[in-house]
Amino acid sequence: MQNFFSGMAGGGGGGEAGGAAPGPNDDTPIWMKYAAKGAGVVGGGFAVFLGVWCCITIFPMCIVAGIWQILSGLVVIFVEAPFCAPFCGQFIPPLAKFTQIVEARPPWQRAAVYLVISLPPMLLCPAWYTIIGSGLVFAVSVLYAMMSLGKKASREEMSAAASMGKSESIQSGMKSGLVGNIQGQDVEAAKQGGKS
Repeated sequence: MQNFFSGMAGGGGGGEAGGAAPGPNDDTPIWMKYAAKGAGVVGGGFAVFLGVWCCITIFPMCIVAGIWQILSGLVVIFVEAPFCAPFCGQFIPPLAKFTQIVEARPPWQRAAVYLVISLPPMLLCPAWYTIIGSGLVFAVSVLYAMMSLGKKASREEMSAAASMGKSESIQSGMKSGLVGNIQGQDVEAAKQGGKS
């Protein structure tokens, strides 16, 4: 949890150690970073394709869901594709600035944004093309959420924490206020005895 809360400060200055830019945790494996980017590009592409497929209907809610899915897929592609920022930045300068801002944010914020933009198409038009297309954007959100949790502790650290937690719970259970419970029972018994 410490990794999660330490990344909440987000993007603004050089308040971090060594003046490093905020972003994904340093202890995140490099394969996970590239897997999230690759899943974002592929998932965004499928979301755009299936969003177009969703728009070919006569139902207004499905048309809205398809347009939303196309836009969410494009957002994911523009943010995640490493080739898109320099190429599109030459023609659309605000897009290059947007991707730089997003890259500087911690992974949990990206996970939250992807989660929010993936849900409306599935809720507006629950069909196979919205579930698959927006589900892939949701999967990218899950990958970034896993990155924000940080590295798993070693087996020895987890067993030490579990044994410490168990001994603390036993001690606190012995001090749980048994006397207060007995007094409460005596009061109830006295009330019952007074009525008969």
